[in-house]
Amino acid sequence: MDGNFSGNFDSEFFSIMFRADRKGRMMKRLDHKETMTFFTIFLSFNLFTICSKNEPSCEIVPVNFVKSTQVFDSLSTFQTVLGDLDRDGDLDLVFSINGPDGCRVLFNDGKGYFTESDQRLTDQGHGVGIGDLDRDGDLDMLMTCAGYDHLSKIYFNEGQGKFTDSQQDLGDFQLSGNAVFLHDMDGDGDLDGLIDYYQKDNIIYLNDGKGRFSDSGKRYPDNSSSMDLDSDGDVDIFTCDMGKGYRTLLNDGRGNFLDHWSYPDTSLVRCFRGFGDIDHDGDIDVIVTNGNRRQSHPTKILFNDGTGTFVEGEQTLSPVFAGRVGVGDVNQDGHQDIVLTSYRRPNEIWLNNGNGEFLKTLELENNGAFHTALLEDIDSDGDLDLIIANYSGGSNEIWFNRKK
Repeated sequence: MDGNFSGNFDSEFFSIMFRADRKGRMMKRLDHKETMTFFTIFLSFNLFTICSKNEPSCEIVPVNFVKSTQVFDSLSTFQTVLGDLDRDGDLDLVFSINGPDGCRVLFNDGKGYFTESDQRLTDQGHGVGIGDLDRDGDLDMLMTCAGYDHLSKIYFNEGQGKFTDSQQDLGDFQLSGNAVFLHDMDGDGDLDGLIDYYQKDNIIYLNDGKGRFSDSGKRYPDNSSSMDLDSDGDVDIFTCDMGKGYRTLLNDGRGNFLDHWSYPDTSLVRCFRGFGDIDHDGDIDVIVTNGNRRQSHPTKILFNDGTGTFVEGEQTLSPVFAGRVGVGDVNQDGHQDIVLTSYRRPNEIWLNNGNGEFLKTLELENNGAFHTALLEDIDSDGDLDLIIANYSGGSNEIWFNRKK
């Protein structure tokens, strides 16, 4: 598709509409007259409305994305992150590349055009996280490797986006790190690292405050990520147990994580997560995909009650194959929207009506196989743009958010 607002909805879409509370627990079928009235409003104003009884106005504002003319090399980019690496006020790029050519650092000109630096970081790059690890005011990097014969790397920023290898040994030479989450796990004021290792227990590495990391000795389930789930100011863990379901482990404030909630889902084959306040009630909800390259199940929205206990919403989103999730307010209406990617299928943008209900409004072409989605303001114009990083079969892409 060309990135314009799409009216290609399911055939039954205008005969069945949802009326729901913010947790998605009530449904009502509209009659023919109500449906046609709604359809007329949609055509007249080019917007979509799904409102609860207590919400008089919850219009969905259309969004439009235009692909950047910049073309990147086709490299096996497993993950990408954005941050102001050279401290010039705009967001720069890191491509974590699983291949022999090394991971890349690219600098932004402020308008969303990137120039590649001459740096070649570790090869076999996989998960990556950026943050001020040594507390000197600039962004450093922790990058894992996928080759089972490469150590994770901790790079210190010299101040202008020039990275040096700290030569640290985390002891994970025989592990493959899928993802990195940098948070203050133990409440001492510096950034620690939770590394999600492939088919192995996750490990928390504690920071001494100067960017030197040590194994905490604590192990947590594979396929975990960290976020403040109970709104108490410390970081908790959300995990997907393949073939079992979902769990949360809450932080006691000192870096000890205790089982809190679990939810069975024996269909779970592979899970990727997105976090955001979907229903606008002040806590963090979770969007979870469930699929690998061969099979998939509908994407679920799990609503948080504020304590780290979750309830599954009535609405499900598209089944995606090995799909990732991006979360952010793409149409600037104050509500968190969702981007879903899928193996060899179009990327989808779902807009939030403000009650935690979504309409798929846009599909973007997929020029590759595996890909991740990242929403940030790349061109410094105040709205969220989209980076699609392709792992195989295509180049990385930037899609600029353009108002209708």
